[in-house]
Amino acid sequence: MTKSTMKYYILKNKLFFAWILSIVGIVALGFLYQGTSVMFSGIAEATETTVSVQSAVEVVKMHVVVGQEIKDGDTLVELSRGDLVLRMNEVKRELDALEGRGSINTATIDQKVAEVQADLATKKNMILFEIEKLKSEYQKNLEMASKLKSLSSSVVAKADSNDAMKMRIRNLEQELKMVEANASAQIGILRGSKGLQRTSSASEAEALRRELELLQKEQDDLVITSKGSWVVASVNVRDGEKISSFSPMITLTRKSPSLVRGYIHEKMYKRVGVGTTVTIISQADGKKLEGEIIGLSSRIVEFPIRLRKIPESVIYGREVIIRIPEDNALLLGEMVSISEVPVIKKILQHDESRNNP
Repeated sequence: MTKSTMKYYILKNKLFFAWILSIVGIVALGFLYQGTSVMFSGIAEATETTVSVQSAVEVVKMHVVVGQEIKDGDTLVELSRGDLVLRMNEVKRELDALEGRGSINTATIDQKVAEVQADLATKKNMILFEIEKLKSEYQKNLEMASKLKSLSSSVVAKADSNDAMKMRIRNLEQELKMVEANASAQIGILRGSKGLQRTSSASEAEALRRELELLQKEQDDLVITSKGSWVVASVNVRDGEKISSFSPMITLTRKSPSLVRGYIHEKMYKRVGVGTTVTIISQADGKKLEGEIIGLSSRIVEFPIRLRKIPESVIYGREVIIRIPEDNALLLGEMVSISEVPVIKKILQHDESRNNP
């Protein structure tokens, strides 16, 4: 046998003995800690939720009964709110009135614009008529003045009269421009106010429509539907009943247990913590499943009478909440035993996870 062959066999034997020693150590640890495993009791429970609303309401129709299985989207209860209906009607009336008032205001402004335009036309016609009359007289005076050139005094008088007419014509033309400018300004102001009123009315109407949408959503929310699959645990109200805000109307629970509420003796509560894996054992048929501690109470409490070996003997400890798989065969309210996962099993699981990352 060559040296290299001997070295190979020696190394192989060392690895074999090391493996044997590790197995022996694991078994020894298992026996060492087996007798000190923590055991305590608990009750299988399910997640619960209550149905309530934040306003005072009246029950119109209850659609479920105790024990009924419901699916996602099923109607649970129909409610009504008198104040909500009143406000929705008020907002609708305000919208109708606002739209009607906007139409009236628009018609009034259009009428005033028409009045200004009519007044302008009247004044303009009067001024133009006066100007044409003066221009006609002015022309006649010019013709007459040319025939009376021999009479100097008469010519001078006619010249003075013509100058006065020319001045009067210029004044009337200026007055016409002012009348047109004033009318144009008035019409601009009226049409501008019409635009402002339209904008203001539109803003008010938009605010009312938004409020109406929110009120309608609140109205729709008064038909309460299920979110998920549940079992009706209790119904606390009847049709026609008036209830105050946040009053629990319906209690829903899961069909099968989703957690175990255990109680560990006050002398042993430090042996477990959040994240600890435990074994749940049915006291009815001995079937086992694993769970994980997800919560520990912050104080020592009294054990429920049902979990005491001697009901008259008061025991204190810490409440432990354990999450269990959804596909379990436990019944709601079933009493179970709880124990730590044995140390040897923990070690083997840890070793397996290292070998199979």
